[in-house]
Amino acid sequence: MSLTNDQVTELAREAIKKMFTEQGPDFKFPADVIWQNIRPGVQIPSTARPHQPKRLMKEGLLEKTGAMAKAQSEARNGSSTAEYRFGPSLVSRKAPATPLSLANSTRASDLLIRLQSKIESEGYAFSVAELANFYLAMMVSPLVILSGISGTGKSLLPRKFAKYAKSEFKLVPVQPQWSDNSDLFGYVPTLCPSEYIEGALITSLVTAKENPSTLTITLLDEMNLAPVEHYFSDFLSIAETRRRDAGAIVTDSLPIELPKIPTEPLNKYSYLENIGLPHNLRVIGTANMDETTHSFSPKVLDRAFTIEFDDPDLTSFASFTVTAEEDFSKLADLIIDAKNPISIQEAYQNSQALFDEVAGLLQEVQNILSPAGIKFGYRTRDAVLLYLHFWKQLGLEDIISANAALDFCLLQKVLPKISGSGDQLADALSTLTDWLKHERTSDGNAGAQTFLGPFTRSQKKTERMTSLLDVDGATHYWGT
Repeated sequence: MSLTNDQVTELAREAIKKMFTEQGPDFKFPADVIWQNIRPGVQIPSTARPHQPKRLMKEGLLEKTGAMAKAQSEARNGSSTAEYRFGPSLVSRKAPATPLSLANSTRASDLLIRLQSKIESEGYAFSVAELANFYLAMMVSPLVILSGISGTGKSLLPRKFAKYAKSEFKLVPVQPQWSDNSDLFGYVPTLCPSEYIEGALITSLVTAKENPSTLTITLLDEMNLAPVEHYFSDFLSIAETRRRDAGAIVTDSLPIELPKIPTEPLNKYSYLENIGLPHNLRVIGTANMDETTHSFSPKVLDRAFTIEFDDPDLTSFASFTVTAEEDFSKLADLIIDAKNPISIQEAYQNSQALFDEVAGLLQEVQNILSPAGIKFGYRTRDAVLLYLHFWKQLGLEDIISANAALDFCLLQKVLPKISGSGDQLADALSTLTDWLKHERTSDGNAGAQTFLGPFTRSQKKTERMTSLLDVDGATHYWGT
């Protein structure tokens, strides 16, 4: 006799409560452990399992940690899957303090959870951890790259965020023939020296400058159809000059070529003179990594957060549940708050213990990769530290666990630098994989208790890169 959906859910409830009694409130597990704790003699069809965790999450029996775990069932043993813990119906957890305050005491994590539900109600499947990761990347960097296979929502995510956070949004399709900064910033025609032809980024620059209290998102669609470092190098260089001046965040002026002879009306391009990168502008680039596109140079990778959408869960369906209308503009306001630290010097006082711990872990990774000639510098370290600073200060621990937060950083800021061939690289990848899968134990020191591992997302990537190296004799980050 086949079981109904409600009967399967009831069996899952029983299993969750059994696990809670036997394992305690801090137990973390992949979803397939639930089915290993079903009462004896009952077989749950595999087709009835994938959507059950969502039902249990709505009842408060489960919640995702944001981390990944290894599946334990015979059919999926060892594959990477979402990690869960017991939900608020079983465990009462103290809400983390949020020094970065929101109006009306609304927590950023609560807004992100509801925003994820709003996006999912339209039929698009992004986990709250993926949304929070994208959000933290925008907190840290003016450039975020979304890479991966077609049809995974790379263009959709920034568009939906801008829509619901009441931000300005501009789509800029990149053209294969772009070869220098004039395509973004404009130029003066040789035969008409009193005229200026606008570049693709000018509208966004002016919009952001004229509306400093509103987040402006520009989507560079298919940004690597042309070599990115050719047409985008000036943006990257100017972004590096971000600094604080009398409390405001400013940059050097962009190299915008304007007419040098008088124009009619007089000085009609004055609004572009000495314009820098507005602090409220975020550029989101999408990239498909295939034979029709260009790879990213180290200069680009150093200055961007690169989020890869390459492993969609095809068994996961959006809920299509109608949600109430809500204003998410507070999330955008936090991103562009001029009081946010833009350097680790500004954040160090509030995050000293966290910075010291993470810097030590990054040094361990550096020591593993150095024999293969792979190194990363202060810019990468500082981006990771700022990401984790905002993760802590915004109180996002309840939707992205500490391990998951650092895992995202390693995956997005360190691993893209790995490529090449040879035995030394193979040895480094093997050692790094072992380091990533290792679960550390706290030694009782207050500064060494936060990030215990394993870092499963990064481990999965290094295992794939190792397999590619074994088969092809060379490896790279993209698409593995």
